[in-house]
Amino acid sequence: MFFQRKKFARNTLDATKTVGINMLAQKFIFKRARSRWLMHFLIMWGCILSAAITFPLVWGWIHFKLESETGYRAYVFGFPMQSMDVHSVMAFFTFKALNFTAIMVLIGCAIAIHRRLKDRGAIAVQQFLLDFVPHLLLIAICVSGLMLTASSAFFGGYMYSFIALTHQAIVIMTLFFLPFGKLFHIVQRPASIGVELYQQRAKEMEQAKCRRCGVEFASVMWLGDLKSVVEKVGFDYTMENGETLQDYCPRCKRVMRGLAYSVLMDRPDKVFHGTRADGE
Repeated sequence: MFFQRKKFARNTLDATKTVGINMLAQKFIFKRARSRWLMHFLIMWGCILSAAITFPLVWGWIHFKLESETGYRAYVFGFPMQSMDVHSVMAFFTFKALNFTAIMVLIGCAIAIHRRLKDRGAIAVQQFLLDFVPHLLLIAICVSGLMLTASSAFFGGYMYSFIALTHQAIVIMTLFFLPFGKLFHIVQRPASIGVELYQQRAKEMEQAKCRRCGVEFASVMWLGDLKSVVEKVGFDYTMENGETLQDYCPRCKRVMRGLAYSVLMDRPDKVFHGTRADGE
């Protein structure tokens, strides 16, 4: 679908807009609540910027060499960049960048935990392992990282090696935990680009009509894909008349479900009249 010759340019433009609006700016969350948007924005960009700084340093893509008593020169992929004084504003923001990103993540996690403790809707469905542990791991990474700065800047490097080893261990634990909590959004969210593009193109195609009311509610392509996926995962929604439940619009599904429940009241079984069978 994306690589269709006639629509490739348009698909590329739409995908770019989706990346900018929904992934980078998180606009779809801003519509729900500004506090949630701020929370996601700070955590996401704090983590992205931290990774963008850390990985090139760890892999050796970027390194610094001392050229004088007060000057450093950065090397990017081996190419020398501009030299900077350690007391300059540029050096301050360059060498303290991870501290700023850590503060961003800490603020975002604080907002998230506050919401988890106060919002009744979130409290009703949250799980400690799924919802709290990811935030606690991020907080541990940020705090241990800030402790490295504090150790070197204020305590003469006291316990620096131990703090560094602890920081590394927590980072590795967090990377292993990625598939098991909310941090999986890092992998899952980019898939939304394809979903939105699919939905946009589906609106331009032939639409399926509800078998009960005749209203167009989805594209024929989307309905066919849904039936195929449902069959592959082992579910069967075939009805007595030979049709499938997916052939009906959401409104008619609710009506049919309500009618089915109302018929149960005519059955003699005690369980359908608010009492347990056999006096249990």
